[in-house]
Amino acid sequence: MKTKLPTGLLLALMVVSLAGFTPEKIQAQPVSASISYQNFYDGLSPYGTWIDYPTYGHVWHPKIDGDFRPYLTNGYWSYTADGWFWESNYDWGWAPFHYGRWIYDDMYGWLWIPGYEWSPAWVTWGSYDDYYAWAPLMPEVYVGLSFNLWKPAAFYWNVCERGHIYDRNIYAHVAARNVVNVNRINIINNFNTTKTHNLYYSKGPQLQEVQKFTPKKIETASIRELRSPARNEHKGNEISVYRPAIDHPQPKEFRRLENNNSNPVRNDNDRINTAREQQQRNIDHMPMHNAPQRSFGGNGSRGRRG
Repeated sequence: MKTKLPTGLLLALMVVSLAGFTPEKIQAQPVSASISYQNFYDGLSPYGTWIDYPTYGHVWHPKIDGDFRPYLTNGYWSYTADGWFWESNYDWGWAPFHYGRWIYDDMYGWLWIPGYEWSPAWVTWGSYDDYYAWAPLMPEVYVGLSFNLWKPAAFYWNVCERGHIYDRNIYAHVAARNVVNVNRINIINNFNTTKTHNLYYSKGPQLQEVQKFTPKKIETASIRELRSPARNEHKGNEISVYRPAIDHPQPKEFRRLENNNSNPVRNDNDRINTAREQQQRNIDHMPMHNAPQRSFGGNGSRGRRG
């Protein structure tokens, strides 16, 4: 069942209360490059499928064998001065984990909605008892001090013991969602702002707090900007990152849902029972479309900020 967040709640999420809060600004650094959404569309096409999706426009589905969860599969958390940074081992990870948002559709699986603002990760962070928890942000959610009014559906959360949050093999330590009481998760209100449009994002748990729970010494990695697309690379105490400024036209080739057949998961009453293999078949059965050449290079395509 597809549901919508109440208008009042959306408005509350978009209001940022500044009382008693002075955000720690990211130190200004020169932008490594300026690209358009076309780079997203062309660069990610070999690794997945673009879909013209109701409300959100062109979204991307990664074509991956086996299980996949954003901010969990094939990656790990590193700590930087800008907050907890998701280091993906996918060649395409520089884009979908640092720009835009994710939704889960029971018919098609995880779908990425492009965005034009970079952050270490677009997730919400929480904690309870001996656990840290994180979940991908949906497009409608804007981070601020009122952020604790909103919590993702249980399916979105990844939860692991605090002592394993810094592990390279974090996937092996995530607790089964059916044994974790996500209703007890307290949102971590530790925010920063992006360097381009001053959008708020969650930095995650404080370094000093995390260090109490892990015997590993947590090093604060510095970020070095790359000038061309590449997988994030962590050498010594430095992470090489491609994080260009973004413009947006549309993909050259994409599939389109028929009959508005979308089922994004927004709350715990929505359906979550379709196997990933069937989700891929559902996508492969969508009709293929080609964008007219005159559409390239413009700013009129649909996209989401963040």
